[in-house]
Amino acid sequence: MKQIFIFSDSQKDSISYFEREPAILVSMNRSDLPYLKQEDFSEFPAVYVLIGGNKRYVGQAAGQTISQRLSQHFSKEDKGWVESVLFFARSDGKMSKADTDYLEKRLIQDFKEKSEYDLTNSTVGNTSYIDKLQKAKSNQLYETVFEIIDEIANIDLFGTSEDTNLSSSIISNSGLFEIEYDGHQVKNSSARGLLIDFVKAIIASGDYTDKIEEMIVDDEPTAGVILGRKLSTYNGRPNSAQVADGIWVYTNFSRKDTKRKIEKFANQLGFKYSIKWK
Repeated sequence: MKQIFIFSDSQKDSISYFEREPAILVSMNRSDLPYLKQEDFSEFPAVYVLIGGNKRYVGQAAGQTISQRLSQHFSKEDKGWVESVLFFARSDGKMSKADTDYLEKRLIQDFKEKSEYDLTNSTVGNTSYIDKLQKAKSNQLYETVFEIIDEIANIDLFGTSEDTNLSSSIISNSGLFEIEYDGHQVKNSSARGLLIDFVKAIIASGDYTDKIEEMIVDDEPTAGVILGRKLSTYNGRPNSAQVADGIWVYTNFSRKDTKRKIEKFANQLGFKYSIKWK
């Protein structure tokens, strides 16, 4: 059984904390550094990604804490582009220089192979001797981190999913994504567009008002609760769309996860449906 712990105190800061043994993952804005220093995990060695616009920088904090390393970055003029940070560590706070060297190098390589972001690293990372057992443990940590990123945090780290701009689309082979339900049909040329139009149509019909009300949170929608009363954003960019007066639906999903959310939404409402998804 996998245990997952998620923590976010939106009243104080924008730090989100995810834990799945043996890893922790933290997402935060640049302005959250003072709050990070109040947390125990700010003392951990870690591997991190600096994020801003189309730029990314992969680094590590070994021999010092992650809060110290980020403080150094944020004090430099050449890191003025940084808007947010993602970092990961072992949940017990124990990572050697060999661990961080190996994981930093692996993450840099993944960015080079999988992403079109402007990676500002001047090297491919450091190399330290790491034995087979230690490498296996580091690989396990890395895989767990990406389970969290993909399955729980819904973060598109390498920019390989649909653009978060709602006007963009990925076209299916048939040219349309479709859902049929209760004698109705909704079509759209993009996966996210189908999610938005489907939710709009359901709300506008008035047939499921009571059930819909139970699904709406008074705050911003999230990947877990997709309907909310407030517009949600990430780094200043909308990641939700308005589907009715005072109701927004969260949209920052990959195409695969968008299909899952549509299916879950329909199942919660309790009607039969069919989806064409190519």
